[in-house]
Amino acid sequence: MNFLLAWKLALRYLGLNAGASVSNARKSLIGAVWGIGISIIPLVIVLVVSDGMIKGITSRMIELGSGHIQVIDLRPMPRTKAAAQERRENTEEIFDVVRMQMPSTVTGTRRHQEGTGLLIGKKGRSGGTIRAIDSTYFTENPPAQKLLTVVSGSIDLSDPHGILLGKKIAEKTGLAVGDSCSLLTLLPQYSGNKTVPKLTRFKVTGILSSGYQELDALWIFIPLETGAAVLSPQASLNSLVVSVADPFDESLLAAAKQNLLQQLPPGFSIYSWQDLNRAQFYSFQTSKNLLLFIMFLILLAASVNVSSAMVMLIMERRREIAILKTAGAHPFFITLSFLLAGLLTGMAGLCIGLLGGILASIHINELFVFFEYVINSAQSLLYYIIGRTGTPETIHLLAPEYYLEYIPITLNAAGLYTIAAGTLILSVIVCMIPAVSAGKEKPLDSMRKLS
Repeated sequence: MNFLLAWKLALRYLGLNAGASVSNARKSLIGAVWGIGISIIPLVIVLVVSDGMIKGITSRMIELGSGHIQVIDLRPMPRTKAAAQERRENTEEIFDVVRMQMPSTVTGTRRHQEGTGLLIGKKGRSGGTIRAIDSTYFTENPPAQKLLTVVSGSIDLSDPHGILLGKKIAEKTGLAVGDSCSLLTLLPQYSGNKTVPKLTRFKVTGILSSGYQELDALWIFIPLETGAAVLSPQASLNSLVVSVADPFDESLLAAAKQNLLQQLPPGFSIYSWQDLNRAQFYSFQTSKNLLLFIMFLILLAASVNVSSAMVMLIMERRREIAILKTAGAHPFFITLSFLLAGLLTGMAGLCIGLLGGILASIHINELFVFFEYVINSAQSLLYYIIGRTGTPETIHLLAPEYYLEYIPITLNAAGLYTIAAGTLILSVIVCMIPAVSAGKEKPLDSMRKLS
């Protein structure tokens, strides 16, 4: 059997090497090509955008939040003030020793104490995560600086009463750079086993944004030394944040964790960013897989059109099939030629879909801005037509409270390859039944149907 001849026959069936007029079957095949192409475009967009969103949000959570690895002191805190102070000094000594013995794979270490409190501003109050940090926490962390935007002021925390706020929490409390605010925390009263509120005054030195409002709504940064007086030793976590060259390299993370374990005394725990953000990261991946599955069902429905068009093509080519069978063509040769025709149809649709999907994904941020403008303009026009007063609420396609303000574009080669391979395999599978029936059809039966 000549495989090249089967390819030529498939091209002839599709009318790619013939001057014949376009038949109904070929029109159906053209429609099937466009159906596959159009269904692949949203599939590619979902893949690229979801990967970009997951990587963008995860990078911000890692670099600006949990860090790559955290060494946390989980030893029970003493219930006397002197013993608690001694424990804190002991923890600082241990962290200093660990920082001096870091392997070459570690790119940086930073002290960090985290607790909760209530921020009181000029226009309101809001609960937040208080993070007491070194003055060099951001300045000596280049990956974090790339993801961080200083909205106003600076990231200088040299003033013991200086405070840095996230953009969202600053807006909620009506605070700007230079304003005074209060931070309400609970401290232990060692006599009587009670807690007492502590109100501390700060001056806003900077307002920061990560481009992700879920982080910005909780950000409260204060100097590390001030954190010792503001945060409860029992209700806060004292940790050492460790950075490695590539936080997504699991072998690198495992090696760094193993090195830390050998240096730490009992009572200290080590957590990677995967441990600290497991639930949220798993939620992202589940949402992505669900969206891809829905898009795949749309592609599956579009692929059925290829099968329908192939049935029409076989009916139109019955005479040629009968002549080939009479001339001694093997049934598998006939089947193969129609399967190749289905494969070529899928390839044509794939080229349209991949090209359109990649172009749309690259400009997805501009497309969102454009569609939001059109939708909000149409809404304003509708308000004007019906005579309603006031300004309509601005509609966002992606709510900034839950999504990034700007979606980083990541072209996943493995994912695009999977889409391409799946489309081609699907195009062949849906053509299997009509192609096999064409190969099994007897010449005399075909002639009778044509007579």
